[in-house]
Amino acid sequence: MIGVGAGPRRRTIRCQKCGEKTVGVLNRRQMDRTNQGGRVVLLMGGNQYEVDLFDISPRGVGFEVDGRFGVKIEVGRDIELRCSWNPLLFKQGRYIVKSVRGQRVGAERRG
Repeated sequence: MIGVGAGPRRRTIRCQKCGEKTVGVLNRRQMDRTNQGGRVVLLMGGNQYEVDLFDISPRGVGFEVDGRFGVKIEVGRDIELRCSWNPLLFKQGRYIVKSVRGQRVGAERRG
């Protein structure tokens, strides 16, 4: 276990025994989260936007919106996600937005 600030998602880690360095992607959650990249469709308020998927877990999803399209996402908003290249990726595509940090959005699967 290593201490990490709120910002970095990647970190270079050096082995205390051999000195070898490696870059790791950090997961601050107790549940496993899979890095998954690609363009998916966000449905919100009758509009449809393409967003960049970053990661997915059994309980949620992380993605980034393109600020050029003026997409305004607020915490607590109901959204739906669809994926044309893997329709089973979002079997239950309804989510609720839990965090917004700049263009990065975290959403939790609706039960």
